[in-house]
Amino acid sequence: MLIPDVYIGEEWFSLDDVFNSYKDERCGGINIFLGVARSAPEDGEVQELHYEAYTNMAQKIIREVIQEAKEKFRIRHAIVHHRTGVVKVGVPSFLVVVWAGHRQEAFAGCRYIVDNVKARAPIWKKEVFKTGNYSWKEV
Repeated sequence: MLIPDVYIGEEWFSLDDVFNSYKDERCGGINIFLGVARSAPEDGEVQELHYEAYTNMAQKIIREVIQEAKEKFRIRHAIVHHRTGVVKVGVPSFLVVVWAGHRQEAFAGCRYIVDNVKARAPIWKKEVFKTGNYSWKEV
């Protein structure tokens, strides 16, 4: 199965398939970030999230962010996947995997990608609360 480096959509790929999609003997550090929909009292008891994206622009920006991380942190490869559609609490919605020569590079590159995708990519979520009310937010 071909795993895309950048994916935005309703499909979700298995972590094993993602992990096995890239091999490089020079990589001693692989960092995985998995964002999962949550419900907490401080968030208003979320029942589910509805994600929407300007997909083409989001993919372009994510590719730019990955390239920046490669240059800044000497990472070798990265994969970024973000779900769209309805995501129930407890279900993963955001995945970043970074391969690098060492753990420090992998951690720093992964954090950079996570923070910049959330700040820059045109992806929005509607939080639907257990009360039936909802609120739109940028991811």
